[in-house]
Amino acid sequence: MDETVRYTYRLRPGHQAEDALLAEWGRGRWLWNEAVHQQRSGHKPTFGKLSKLLTETRSRLAWLREGSQVAQQQTLRTYSAALDKSFAVKGRSRPKAKRRKDTRPTLRVSAWTGV
Repeated sequence: MDETVRYTYRLRPGHQAEDALLAEWGRGRWLWNEAVHQQRSGHKPTFGKLSKLLTETRSRLAWLREGSQVAQQQTLRTYSAALDKSFAVKGRSRPKAKRRKDTRPTLRVSAWTGV
């Protein structure tokens, strides 16, 4: 039987690394808000459709290409899960746009290893 090991890390970045992380968070926030816009305009965003949109958008926008594609895909996965839960759980609202001044800078990158 495989055992899953989970690690939690605490980062204390320097100024240069902090600027890079904040830039990455900004790209993820932009993608989240774009997914919210797609949903509100009636395009029914699935993870597959959002991934295709990410590929097209990364080819057009250099500032988005500068970021990690893995982190950007994880943002879209998280959005899709939140959207699915909003339909499955009674009383849960649809994901909302994230404003820079109202949200904490968070970044989720899944990395796990089986032992």
